[in-house]
Amino acid sequence: ALATGVLSLPLAGGIGFLADMCNRKYLFCATVAAGGLSAWATGASTTYHALFGWRLLNGGCMSGSVPVAFSLLGDLFNTSERNAASSGLTAMMGLGIITGQVYAGVVGSTLGWEHAFYVSAALTLFSALLCLWLVQEPIRGGKEEVLQDMLRQGTRYERKLTLEGFIHAMRHNESNVILMWQGFFSSVPWGIIFVFLNDYLSQECGFSVPDATYLVAIFGAGCAAGGVLGGYWGQMLLDRNRSYLPLFMAITTFLGAVPFVVLLNFTFTNAHGLPAILLSFFGGCIASLPSVNVRPCIINVNPPETRGAALTAANLIINLARGSGPSCITLMGAVFRVNRQFSFNVTMTFFWTVTAIQLVFLARTLPRDQDAMEEELKQYASSAIQQRTTYERQPSSNGLLAEEESIVSIEDRANSFTGDAAKESLKFMGDAFREISDELRNKNPLQFHCGEVPIREESEEEDEDGEQHDSQEIIEQRRRVWIQQQTLQRKSWDEEEDLIAETVPASEDTLLLPKV
Repeated sequence: ALATGVLSLPLAGGIGFLADMCNRKYLFCATVAAGGLSAWATGASTTYHALFGWRLLNGGCMSGSVPVAFSLLGDLFNTSERNAASSGLTAMMGLGIITGQVYAGVVGSTLGWEHAFYVSAALTLFSALLCLWLVQEPIRGGKEEVLQDMLRQGTRYERKLTLEGFIHAMRHNESNVILMWQGFFSSVPWGIIFVFLNDYLSQECGFSVPDATYLVAIFGAGCAAGGVLGGYWGQMLLDRNRSYLPLFMAITTFLGAVPFVVLLNFTFTNAHGLPAILLSFFGGCIASLPSVNVRPCIINVNPPETRGAALTAANLIINLARGSGPSCITLMGAVFRVNRQFSFNVTMTFFWTVTAIQLVFLARTLPRDQDAMEEELKQYASSAIQQRTTYERQPSSNGLLAEEESIVSIEDRANSFTGDAAKESLKFMGDAFREISDELRNKNPLQFHCGEVPIREESEEEDEDGEQHDSQEIIEQRRRVWIQQQTLQRKSWDEEEDLIAETVPASEDTLLLPKV
C-alpha cells in the first residue's frame, strides 16, 4: 500500500506534468498500458522486491493517468458540460475501485490473490487499445468560448506551461489554494474508508466477511449514484449561479459524515436488512456528491496550458492524504489509547467539517477567478488575431501584399524566363498539385482522424523584423482541423437526437436538448 499510494507519487507527478507538454492521447494510452502490464507483473511476482517494484510502477501509472484524462476532458467539453462529464468519469472510477475490491474478496480464497491482478491487467490493456482507436486528441483550448474567433481564423493557441506560470497559479489564484487544501482534508477519510471499511464491518460490527463485502458493494453503488447525481445537480447550480456550486459542495460534504457515524456506532444483526443497506448506500451517495465537482472547478479557473499541472498537483495531494488516512487511525490508537470506533468518528467528522468550511470560502473566489482567467484568454486571443492581421497586411519589399506579390512575380517571370524563373514555376505547380490533392482528401466525408491532424511546421515565414509567422497553408490546415472537430461533435449530437426521437414518442411537449 505504501509503494502504490505514496512512494509512486513522483512518477505520477511527472506523468501529469507531461500532459501540458505533449500529445495527451498517446500519453494517456501509454500510461494505461504500462499500468496494465505492471498489474500482470504484480500477479506473476515471486519475490517481495519484485512485488514492491511492480506495485510502485502500477500506482504511479494509475495516479498519473487521472490528470491526463481530466486535461483531455477540459478540451473535449465546454464549461456548461464539464460537471456532467466529470461526474460520469469520476463515478466510473469510484465504481471500478469498489468493484475490484469486491471481486478480489470474492475470488481470492478460491482462485488465489494473483487472479484479480490478471483480470485487471486484461481489462486495462483493452481500455488502452480502445482509447488509441476511438479517442481524438482535441485542440488545446478548443472549448473556450473566448478563443473561438481566434481558432476559427486558423491561429493556434501557443501559450506553454512554464514554472513561473505554474507557481503563480498555485500561489496567487485563491480558488486553486482552497481547492488544493480541501482536497487534502476531504481525502483523509476516503483513505480510511478504502483500507479499513471492510475490515471494520467484519471486526467491530460483527458481520461475516461475505456480509461485510456485500455492504461495501452497496456502498460502491451509492458512490456511483452520488457521482452521477452530484455532477448533474452541480451543473444545474453552476448554470444558475456559480457561487451556488461551492455552497452545495460544502453542505453535502458536511452531511456526508452523518450516515457513516450512524453506521459505525449502531449495532446491526442483519447485513441484508433495510437499515444497513440504506446507511451503506446513502453513506457512499452523499459523500460522493461534492467530489465530482472539484476537478471541473480546477479546470474552470486555470488556462489550458496549466490545467494538467494543476490537476496533477491536486491529484498528488489527494493521494498523499489517502495514503496518510490509515496512519491517522493507527497513530490515534497507539498514542491516545483509543479504539478504532472512536478514531473513525473523530477523523471523519473533523476532516469533513474543515473541508465544508473551506468550500464556503470558495463560493466567493470561484466566480472571480474564473472571470479573471477568461479575461486573460480574451486579451490573448485579441492580440493574436491583431498580430496575424497586421502580418498579412504588411507590404513586401516591392510594396505589394503577400497575395499580390505571388501573382505579379509569376507574370514577371513569364516575360523574362530564366533559370530562377523555371525553378519558381516548378515550385508553384508542385504547390498547386499538393493543394488539389489535399482538397480531394478533405472532401471525403468518411475520413476520420484518431489523433492530431498533422500540420507541417516547417512552412514558416519571417517578416522584416526576423519574427517567424505561420504560412497561409498552415493557417488554413488549422482552420480545417477546427471545423472538422466541430462537425464531428455536431454529428454526434445529431445522432443522439435521432436516437432520442426513435425511442421517445414525438409530442408537442417533447423537450429537445439544445445544441451548444
